Amino acid sequence: MTDPQQPAAPPPHPFAERSTPGPQDGGGRGGARSTAAMALGLAGLVTVIVSAFYLPLGAVLGALLGVAGAVLGVIGLVSRRRRGAAITGLAAGALAVLAALVLGVISTTMLVGSLADPVRSGGAPGSGASSGGGAQRAAETLWPENMATGGIVFDRDGVVRSDAPESGAPEPAESPAAGSETDSETHAVRVYVDYRCPYCSEFETANGDALQQLAESGRATVEIIPLAFLDRVSPDNYSSRASGAMACVVDAQPEAAWQVHRHLFDPAVQPSETTNGLDDDALIDAVDEAAGGANERVRSCISSQRFVPFAQALNGWVFDNPVPGAQDPQLRVTSTPFALVDGVPYTGAADDAQAFSAFLAEQGVAVGGAS
Repeated sequence: MTDPQQPAAPPPHPFAERSTPGPQDGGGRGGARSTAAMALGLAGLVTVIVSAFYLPLGAVLGALLGVAGAVLGVIGLVSRRRRGAAITGLAAGALAVLAALVLGVISTTMLVGSLADPVRSGGAPGSGASSGGGAQRAAETLWPENMATGGIVFDRDGVVRSDAPESGAPEPAESPAAGSETDSETHAVRVYVDYRCPYCSEFETANGDALQQLAESGRATVEIIPLAFLDRVSPDNYSSRASGAMACVVDAQPEAAWQVHRHLFDPAVQPSETTNGLDDDALIDAVDEAAGGANERVRSCISSQRFVPFAQALNGWVFDNPVPGAQDPQLRVTSTPFALVDGVPYTGAADDAQAFSAFLAEQGVAVGGAS
């Protein structure tokens, strides 16, 4: 008699999930990936949000964390472990990437706009709307003598003298223009400069002698308009301090203005665009050297930064308005050096003396001979 057989256990269902993950099925790793996806996705999203307020470049890190979170979230969903964490990681990662892209578009648009429309560091001269002072400087914006046009006008007798407009003057007076009723043979040359601008130094080196000859010959007035737009990339507002120092010279010792103007472009004096320039005491020494001795009015003016608000306000007015007297009524200053003859802009290289001489000839101005 044989023993009765015990009923055989049914074979496992081939598609049934194991109740406890074994060492070979990767279930533990799948759950860990889902958790990591959630952590990375949320971290990326928080990083992007914080970078929008404090450090825009942090959005790049946030986007990378978001991508990692999204990828791990997808892997977690495939492994079907901790799906809630995987979905959270995927969603947060995707939002982080999207937010980073939006922040990047906004930042790029703002950068392109600032390059297309250069520094607006203030309002009209005398308005007090300047890069360094705002409304609080309105009462301090004093004009120097001999700069009624906003620039320094040179003719055969040196600086053209003018009274200082009252504080709060809305805009510069009309610059000397070619074809005026007083002298139809006199041309008008105008040059916008920034004393920190390296290309302005190149222009001065290449063309300074020719401009001086033109002014001394009486064939043209030469107007220099000092700007301060490079203050926004400098650590010490050197551009406006140098322009203010130049205004001090024009106001109190105008006979030295041309020598000082040229000396400020000397490589031994001019700083680079992003390093500290001369402090006020060193500026006084530089002016003293160029002028053959600066008088006490000039020294105290530079030391007190008397005309720095004027320089900043003039800079704002120039960039907020079309070029006065230009043949194109919509022409604006877009960079320095920016030179015009009788309202026609020079478009050649700053350091090409031959090109500038040819441009002068095209406008009917001959250096060293009759116009």
